Amino acid sequence: MKFSYYLWAIYLIAYPFYLLPEGNPQLADLFGILLIIVNLKSILTNINTNTYTKYLFLFVIYTFIVNTIWMLIIGDILIIKNSIFYLYSFFLMLTIFNRLKDTSFLEITFKALSVALIVQALLFPFIKSQGVRTQMFFNNPNQLALWGLCLLAIIYVLTRLLNTKSSYTIMLLVLCTFFILISASRAALGGAIIFWVFFIIKSRKNLIIFGVASVIAFIIVDFNFDLDLKNFAALEYNFDRFSNNTISGNQGIGNRGFQRIGENPQYLLFGAGEGAYERFNESIELHSIFASILFSYGIIGIFLYLGAFKLLVVKLSREIMAVMLPVVLFAAVHMTLRIPLFWITLLFVIYLHEEKIRANNFFKTG
Repeated sequence: MKFSYYLWAIYLIAYPFYLLPEGNPQLADLFGILLIIVNLKSILTNINTNTYTKYLFLFVIYTFIVNTIWMLIIGDILIIKNSIFYLYSFFLMLTIFNRLKDTSFLEITFKALSVALIVQALLFPFIKSQGVRTQMFFNNPNQLALWGLCLLAIIYVLTRLLNTKSSYTIMLLVLCTFFILISASRAALGGAIIFWVFFIIKSRKNLIIFGVASVIAFIIVDFNFDLDLKNFAALEYNFDRFSNNTISGNQGIGNRGFQRIGENPQYLLFGAGEGAYERFNESIELHSIFASILFSYGIIGIFLYLGAFKLLVVKLSREIMAVMLPVVLFAAVHMTLRIPLFWITLLFVIYLHEEKIRANNFFKTG
């Protein structure tokens, strides 16, 4: 097996272990950087492979241009940091892009994600109380929620491509959902519900397996625990958050930075750069990938980024929508663009979309 495959597997297993403060490279990134170095030649030769990679590359280049200009204007070198993260995420995504057609690569990806989920599940009982919202080894609960959502999508795509056993797949998807639940992220839980509604009604077999698993789980839990909502703090917290928008102080538009767009429309064409938020009497970034791109890189930036996904317009199926929508909804209220796994997840979903189109065209012409 290729050396790169081992690096990729280690990257996925190490991914949930955050050792440094937020905003810094983590343990997994060491293997991610090695993966890029080993595959740098193939990365550079495949940047313009298709519309998706071409538009994303142009977007990354544009962020460097905008952030460099603002770095020189205001004298803050940290502004360029975000563009470096985007370039790293883009290059790492390209290393995966070049191997999606390799079944052995897909298999090791599935095994590595399985190990990552099982390891985190085994370590969960040893995690000291982190309050209502659990973060495991991440820096905050939203990072745990995004990890769960991304794995929910990637594992589903791998299941479709590899035709794995339904029972084992459901176990992994349930683990993903468990981590989403304990993170107590409203956006992530809403996305997970959308996914499961689609997954359950997708086939009678899934419905039967899910029903049997739910009954068994209920019997086990009821036999060993007192089924009182108060004993499941994260679940109770999520119910409260759905029913009461004021439960958390960060739910308002003002506390997510959105008012910055309306107050500074002069930046909407070319962008204000990303960072140095004190310029706008703010201390936080925009909590939305789309709003952040629009304000930081203007209409040009949002056009380049969204242009990469125009492939999805072609014969967009309910399946692709159900898999991608949870991740997109989360990104709509959180800034996820610096997370490499977010880029990789979208790549997997788009690849499944293209495979479905190829299969349909094959049967039509066959």
